[in-house]
Amino acid sequence: MSIKAKIAAAATAHMMLWLLMFILLAGILFCAWGCYLLIAATALGPGVAALIVGGALIGLIVLVALIALASQKSNKRVAASRTTQPNKTPDNMIEHQLRPVLGDRATDWAKQNTGVAVAGALTAGVVLAASPRLRALLVGAVGPLASRKAMQAAQRFMD
Repeated sequence: MSIKAKIAAAATAHMMLWLLMFILLAGILFCAWGCYLLIAATALGPGVAALIVGGALIGLIVLVALIALASQKSNKRVAASRTTQPNKTPDNMIEHQLRPVLGDRATDWAKQNTGVAVAGALTAGVVLAASPRLRALLVGAVGPLASRKAMQAAQRFMD
């Protein structure tokens, strides 16, 4: 599937979702209007009818939100039970992120000296934030590399 087809499919799904939400909103508004007219026609009056219909709509929104929240929590529990990762320590996360980029030697050093690596990263952040000339130098040095990596990622995405 080409990139154009993927974008077209995503845009179509997005538009259909918004159309369905608009139709649902119009349906809720017409139901609320009908309930208002039905209640206002009795001896209650328009003010009480508006309060009853508004309260019912707020109750409907709260009910839908609670159902969505319960569904999301149950989906998280099911997903968590399916994917169990026995070793999810900070050292393993660092190793998993650094090994493809830096290699085995640097990953082993970062694993053994986690505190030094964190302190160095924080110090580098402070130095970069304080020095506009150093930031410009770093952006100038990293710019071509970042654009090359972006082009490679776009090329892989299109293939």
